[in-house]
Amino acid sequence: MKTRFAPSPTGYLHIGGARTALFNYVYAKHNGGKFVLRIEDTDFERSEKIFEEDIIESLKWMSIISDEEILHQSKRLSIYNSYVEKLLKEGKAYYCFCSKELLEEDRNKLTAENKKPMYIGRCRELKPDAERLKTPHVIRFKVDRETGSATFFKDLIRNQVISIENKEIDDFVIVREDGIPTYNFAVVIDDALSGITHVLRGDDHVSNTPKQIMLYNALGFKVPEFAHVSMILGPDGKRLSKRHGATSVIQYKKDGFLPEALVNYLIRLGWSHGNDEILSMDEIIKFFDLKNISKSAAIFNTEKLLWLNSHYIKSKDPFALISLINDISEDSQTKLNEDVKTAALVDSLKSRSKTLVELRQKLDFFLNKKVEYDAGVINEFNFNRNDADFLSAFKNFIVNLDDKIFTDAKNMDGLKLSIESIKNSFNDFLSQNGWTMKEKAMIIRLAFTGEKVSPPIYEMIFSLGKERCVERIEAFLCR
Repeated sequence: MKTRFAPSPTGYLHIGGARTALFNYVYAKHNGGKFVLRIEDTDFERSEKIFEEDIIESLKWMSIISDEEILHQSKRLSIYNSYVEKLLKEGKAYYCFCSKELLEEDRNKLTAENKKPMYIGRCRELKPDAERLKTPHVIRFKVDRETGSATFFKDLIRNQVISIENKEIDDFVIVREDGIPTYNFAVVIDDALSGITHVLRGDDHVSNTPKQIMLYNALGFKVPEFAHVSMILGPDGKRLSKRHGATSVIQYKKDGFLPEALVNYLIRLGWSHGNDEILSMDEIIKFFDLKNISKSAAIFNTEKLLWLNSHYIKSKDPFALISLINDISEDSQTKLNEDVKTAALVDSLKSRSKTLVELRQKLDFFLNKKVEYDAGVINEFNFNRNDADFLSAFKNFIVNLDDKIFTDAKNMDGLKLSIESIKNSFNDFLSQNGWTMKEKAMIIRLAFTGEKVSPPIYEMIFSLGKERCVERIEAFLCR
């Protein structure tokens, strides 16, 4: 088995394309086959290198890697031309010199007669000389219009045979006026010569399939099997677009989504394996089967994606999360240190964060040298002299903590011991003074972060360290 993903580099890789690539990749791997990537870049006006790089980077980020060298259609024009010559020589294609105005006139006339607007074959039997060929023209494929002739194929997802009468199909263009082959022609040559056995693509290509099968047969190529996946819709039931939020893969990365979460979500967007919600790439490859792909359109649900993303964030090692956050941070943002102090906070906050961006935002209090105290937030609480006395005593408690608590923790195991030591010492401090954590937690949070919600207090003490803890307590008392 061999499958492919063949995007056009005329835009960034969007969610629909990413799902198609994923389906092709895991289907090939499930069957012990190969997956290849082809860049269909013959639209020279709209194709850009930046989009090609985005497609390759996005797929790599999702762990979708081509098993062979990436093909570029722009480098294969001579190959296409040789097959055009073959069809012309065999009388299966012909030159068409009809102007756009004449074609439009013919279509309007057919429409007025309640007939299907299509090319009426003005140039079908024309035998142009060399001089005529110097004038603008296209090349059309000569569709077999014998009585009763039809083209059919079995769709592997719908598990049904789709048949189209040939009289319903135009003598379609295979080479444009600029000499560049059209999509339907080039894709057949590439798939055939690459040995593609199965074509999985969006159901918007169903109308292209009969034309391509005609070309396979005319050129003597083996016809691959076809499977057409239903489209992705937004929550409003309309085709997924930018108005529904980020639609490019790279934007989801920038927004703090993990590739495992996006892969897991996209594979479940139209495919299922029982009631399993959490699936690794290995599990997806093991269980993937076309019979479990839904025939109905899939509805994109951002909340479900966020839920999956939070699951994968929770399961990540804090040092790995630090690296991932730094990878998507803007140049103007301070990079996180890959040390135990930062890891302590990341580990304590990851269960409360749906994205890496949200997780990083929760670390602002730690990254900033000073805390901005909002009077509106502070005034919600009736702080009095007793609270000031508590903070003074708390500052002394911090100063008197054993330095080894902060210096001996070199890894996550050491961190756990340090946090436990701070917890025990702090509980003793509260107990000796007749205070409770419930009573004093809020004032500590406000002093350390300026916010009512913060990471756990023990982790904050460890991560900020003695000096910064003292600075913030004093700043709060002097505000």
